[in-house]
Amino acid sequence: MTSTIKIGRRQAHLSVVDESPPIVTTQGFPIPAVACFSGAGSPGRSTIAVNLASEFALAGQRVLLVDLDTLAPSISLQLGLTDTPAGLSALLRLVEQNRLSRTEFSRLTVRVDLGRNELIFIPGLSSAVRWPEVSMERVSGLLEAVKSQFDLVVFDLSQPVHTRSKLQHPSLAMEDRDALLAGVLEASSKIVFISGSDPIAAKRFIDAKGFLSDTASKAEQFVVVNRFRTAALGPSAKNELEQTYERLLSLRIDCFIPDEPENFDRSIRNGLPLALLKRSSPARAELRQLANQILLSSAKAQSG
Repeated sequence: MTSTIKIGRRQAHLSVVDESPPIVTTQGFPIPAVACFSGAGSPGRSTIAVNLASEFALAGQRVLLVDLDTLAPSISLQLGLTDTPAGLSALLRLVEQNRLSRTEFSRLTVRVDLGRNELIFIPGLSSAVRWPEVSMERVSGLLEAVKSQFDLVVFDLSQPVHTRSKLQHPSLAMEDRDALLAGVLEASSKIVFISGSDPIAAKRFIDAKGFLSDTASKAEQFVVVNRFRTAALGPSAKNELEQTYERLLSLRIDCFIPDEPENFDRSIRNGLPLALLKRSSPARAELRQLANQILLSSAKAQSG
């Protein structure tokens, strides 16, 4: 039995195989995880998560993409999905009840076709008020349950709601929500740390770095400046940002993704990653290079 959901002009198929054996769950974070993280605002976490996951899949990796933004999940919209399975909430409940089977996993996820490749997507929460359903224990159990099916998982995370700058968000139990975020960051092997290219975005990035520094994360960090343009900082914007992040945070910027509003708008409108929409895009080239850099780093770590 196969269900079909439209993704832009494509089809995403949910394959269901009846009577599959239940998956036994244990604790742990057994799949290498790439966490897309940033401070306040909308610097493009979801866009980068979708495109990185696509580039990993096109490089031959078996990729699981999870919308773990408990504040404002948006990857379904990025992929042009208007009707999705229950996804994250239902899967985590099944994990807790020890009833997650391969049949249920297939039914509750979306298979995104990328030509000869594919990635599996877990839609996020249907409402931000349901965030207490997401716990580290459940997330770890889910990854343990599917570890044989994937080479890596890409998380799209929320912003911290309580940083050193005392940034407030209209949410209850802020510290508990941030504890989940910190736990995921600590359990991830790579963090793609995203900033914008204007002074406001840089300030928010510095605040988020304070939050990240307060965690016990030992993950390798890749710093990305998204939507890079020189309008706000002038022609020497790249040098200014590099020097500022090096001086204040001891961080090296790994990737500048050019601001291409027309291409990214078309990407959202068609529900397609840049790799399928505009292969020659300079932004796509940077994203592909970043994905290869992360994979190369992972390969070196495993061989070492």
